[in-house]
This record gives sequence, C-alpha cells and structure tokens, in this order.
Amino acid sequence: MAVVLTSVVMAGVAVPGPLDDPAQGDQRAGFLVDRDEARSVPGLSLPGDPVGRGPVVVVFDRSLPSRRQLAGFVAAVPSGMALVVVAADGRVAGSDLRVAVAADRGGALARTVGMPRPRDGGPPVGYALIDERSYVRYATLDPGYQDHAFELETVAGALT
Repeated sequence: MAVVLTSVVMAGVAVPGPLDDPAQGDQRAGFLVDRDEARSVPGLSLPGDPVGRGPVVVVFDRSLPSRRQLAGFVAAVPSGMALVVVAADGRVAGSDLRVAVAADRGGALARTVGMPRPRDGGPPVGYALIDERSYVRYATLDPGYQDHAFELETVAGALT
C-alpha cells in the first residue's frame, strides 16, 4: 500500500520546469504583499495608461497568446480592473486579443514590475497585480497562468 501511495504522489507532483521560479516557495504564493513592502511603479507606462487609475493585471508571456488561449483568464479579471498583456518577443501587431497589449523585447517592463526570473533565465511567464496607488502587490511566475484563472480571481479579488 505504501509503494502504491508513494507512486501516486510521485506521479502527481510536477517537477519544476524551465519557466518555473528557482525558489518554488515563491511561485504562486497566493497572498498580496503589504503596501509598505511593495514596489512602487507610478511612472510605469502601459497602453491606455491604467497605472494609478485603478487596479491592473499585467500578464507577461514570451509571445502573445491567442484570444482562445487567454479567454478563461480574461473572464477571471474582476470588474474594474484593467488588463494588459505583455509579449517578450515584441510581436503585438495584428493581435486578436480584445485587451491592451504591449511589447517588452528588452525586458524593461518585467524588470520595472519586479517579475522574478525563471529557472532558464529567459523572460518571465506569469502575471503581476498593481493596486490603484501604483504598488506591485503580487508578481508571480506561472507558466500555466491560462489554466489558473481561479487563482487570479482569489488574489485579484482582494484588490477590488
């Protein structure tokens, strides 16, 4: 019985991948950083200039996902929050997304927001939550963010 149970646990626990946080305990922690400990980003320039006007979800991906791929995540963004999708490869022209998109080819936006670097050292895949006073209250790597909309609802709901 112990061998069977161990096998089930080992098969069900994912091994960290190249897009995961090197410090697994920091990935998708699920709680907001206190404002007095949060990074301030009042001059952060995003399409539509949403920073400081209300809470913002900023999704970072290596390339722009399709509308179908992002649909569940977009639906989970609470009412009153802006959403910006940032593509590290810089290809945003012709996007079929119905949300604001930005390019971050050099990684300046990701660094400004304080996105963690994944295990492979490349651009981050995940999202950040910026409150209405321009503080980054949550920044996490989540290579499967498109399938974790329920987590966004929980964490982002605390900002609205």
